[in-house]
Amino acid sequence: MSEDPTARTTVTTVSARPTIRVALPQGWARSMLSGIEAALLGWALVVVPTLIAYAAVSSNQWMVSTTWEDAFHFASDLWGASLGARVVSGDVSYRAVPLLFVLLLIGLTKLLLLQGRRFSPASQWMAIPGFTVTALLLSGGIGTHVSVWGALPLAILIPLIAAAWEVALAPTSLELRFELPRWVRVGVRTGWRASWALAVYGGLFLLLSVIVSWSQIRGIHELLLPTSMVDSTMIVLAQLLFIPNAIVWALSWLSGPGFYLGSDALHSPTSAPVGPIPAIPLFGATPASAPGNWVILALIVFGVALGVYLRLRKGTESLLDDLYQGGIAAVVIAAVYLVTSLGSALVLGNGRLAFLGPRMLLSALCLFTEVACGVLVTVALSHPVSVAWARELVGAGKARVHAHRHHEAAAGGVAPVEIAPEVPSEDVADEETADDSLEVADETQVAENQGDDAEAAQASEEEDAPGN
Repeated sequence: MSEDPTARTTVTTVSARPTIRVALPQGWARSMLSGIEAALLGWALVVVPTLIAYAAVSSNQWMVSTTWEDAFHFASDLWGASLGARVVSGDVSYRAVPLLFVLLLIGLTKLLLLQGRRFSPASQWMAIPGFTVTALLLSGGIGTHVSVWGALPLAILIPLIAAAWEVALAPTSLELRFELPRWVRVGVRTGWRASWALAVYGGLFLLLSVIVSWSQIRGIHELLLPTSMVDSTMIVLAQLLFIPNAIVWALSWLSGPGFYLGSDALHSPTSAPVGPIPAIPLFGATPASAPGNWVILALIVFGVALGVYLRLRKGTESLLDDLYQGGIAAVVIAAVYLVTSLGSALVLGNGRLAFLGPRMLLSALCLFTEVACGVLVTVALSHPVSVAWARELVGAGKARVHAHRHHEAAAGGVAPVEIAPEVPSEDVADEETADDSLEVADETQVAENQGDDAEAAQASEEEDAPGN
């Protein structure tokens, strides 16, 4: 059978299906993984020492009914408590945030975020959901007595600070860097550094209080009945984690408002009540006397020193810009203190132990006022514009005083000493010269007339003499 030459061959081409690939933007996965790693490492830093401590005291007769599983759950409860969650046992709740551990978590997260520097700085923000979700799961999933939602604020704030820190260090050529006025940048940076300087000041005061009250601290430590060196070491390490809390309390005392060691025990420069305190050795360093509110002068002097620094190192030709710098620095100091004071408060039970900590809002307000007064007054008085104004005012004042003295001297008929003698004008001098010439001419004419009269009288006498 022959082929039909007119037949046509049809070829059908089917296009390949498009491939859809779902992928995260570059750097997102790396930053999220860094947040997860930071949460896991932080949890391990709490769990491992807790289990070691349990192993050291498990032979104690008071720990017979406690198992390793209970210790593991308790360690996870401590992890939630370190993030600000309340631990509830029966009808009693406890809350204690070790601020030193929080600072350690921020530094750890920041260190892990270094791996994402080769990506866009915007990707660093993905560490926030990674850390937050992992931290809450570890706390609520394993812990048995913790109120997990209480840990949410710090679980967000810790990676937020670390990510913001890393983004702030990005190169200036990136589009994510915002152009702010110089006085804003200088004020924020100076306030942040001054906050650390205030922390050092509070730490020195705390150290001095510990040295002075060392015997009381040792007495409270012995009341805890440590049976070995391990027990004493664990007690000391646990208190070291709360050293930043104690510094915040010390600054509250130094600024005036003070802090509570119980709902009815306010310790301040003007109040030193005597009463029972919780059996925590560090509380033995509480000042036992009330020296008075003069202690706030130290913070005013600190503000003056900060104002001198701003004027000498960061000063500009604009008085307003320098005042803005000082004001923003004081605001940053107060804001940092307020945030840290919120985390420094303790809840150790019910009743009078339901709140232990600084008077937060009042302390932040007093700290702002004392530092701001020192800064603003120093900057205002030392700025060249203010100095020029002062010189003008002094000059105007002196001129008014001289004018007033001249007026009083003229009214009394006495020439003022300060006024230089006036130089007569040419017209006045000519008139005085003409008057003097006329007076001399009159005197000469009178003298000549008197001479003529005398000669006439003498001649008449000579004529009369021969006749007699």
